[in-house]
Amino acid sequence: MPLLSVIAPFGFSFDPARFLSAYHTVGVRSASYYRNESNQPALKDVLAAARAAGMSFDSMHGVFGFHLDPCSPDPEHRRHCLLVYEREGLLARDLGGPAVVVHPSAWNPDRKLIPALEAETLSEPRWAPLDDFMRRLAEIGQRLGVTYLMENQPLNCPLGHDWARLAEAVRAVGHPRIRVCLDTGHAHMCGDVVRAVRDTADVVELFHVHDNNGSIDDHRMPGEGTIDWPAFARTLVELNINATRMVEVFYDEARVERLARKGLKDTLKSACAV
Repeated sequence: MPLLSVIAPFGFSFDPARFLSAYHTVGVRSASYYRNESNQPALKDVLAAARAAGMSFDSMHGVFGFHLDPCSPDPEHRRHCLLVYEREGLLARDLGGPAVVVHPSAWNPDRKLIPALEAETLSEPRWAPLDDFMRRLAEIGQRLGVTYLMENQPLNCPLGHDWARLAEAVRAVGHPRIRVCLDTGHAHMCGDVVRAVRDTADVVELFHVHDNNGSIDDHRMPGEGTIDWPAFARTLVELNINATRMVEVFYDEARVERLARKGLKDTLKSACAV
């Protein structure tokens, strides 16, 4: 049975133990660590909060944003990114969930969305640098026992919106420590989610599960946007995809508790085919 997981936000306004406990009531037992870089909690406090909620970690979201660009043409910056993600791998290992999600590109200034054709032009010279980065990252992953998951992006960065090309790049590396994280919300903003599942099925290891209206990356609960969740679930079953389904929704604790009382367990089981 595929694992159902949830984002675990630390260093924000959430009470992590309460947030995770709300999901525990609907049958979720696994979490993916996500923290505020400027307000990072101590590892012991993270592990204690997870234990209090009856959760363990299956993965973590690596740092990302404007300052890290793994597909940069600058080899010095790529080396810097490798050092950063080696540290992230060590943290993931300490958490007990040895997988790290990696954004393959930095954000555009102001996270500006760009037209798809322009993104194609911008991304073309960056695929070779990304290949170099991933091959070196695979060596780090092999040494640490950590898997790095390359996440598809919306059109707010110069590379990553083309999930099929990203999957091809991961296949070309050909290493079990480099896999794909398919983000449903990002895919929905760039095309068809079912097509994205089919194009990445052989290399996907983690799904970021959330909904939107196709234009704003606002991380809604499945069924609260315009993704065709029955089609998504049918495709997962048809292709026998056992990758972890991680609910990446940042609703406050009280809202999750209300949804739990109103049938969230059935919503997630149906949407994620678990």
